[in-house]
Amino acid sequence: MTNKIKGGATIWARQTLDSDIFYWRTDKWFKIWFFIVNKVNHKDTKLFKRGSNFMTYEEISRFTKASKNQIDGFIRYAKKNKMLTTQKTTRGMVVFVEKYGY
Repeated sequence: MTNKIKGGATIWARQTLDSDIFYWRTDKWFKIWFFIVNKVNHKDTKLFKRGSNFMTYEEISRFTKASKNQIDGFIRYAKKNKMLTTQKTTRGMVVFVEKYGY
């Protein structure tokens, strides 16, 4: 019998513990990053490619309990460090996690 995890799973490298975001940044930032990586598609769909998905600040806040300023600070940091890119939409944004397959 095969056990399946509902909704799938993600694999995190142990080196994450040595990363700037885990070690030096606020806990909320890692929580936001964890949410985004788990929220993006694991395979291509009709609407979004692998490693991307639509989301809003409100959704991120609801799941992480982070403030708009915390989310905005993380998004700017992540874009500057080439962790992700975003594309604004009418009702939110499409987030692309760089090196998702890595």
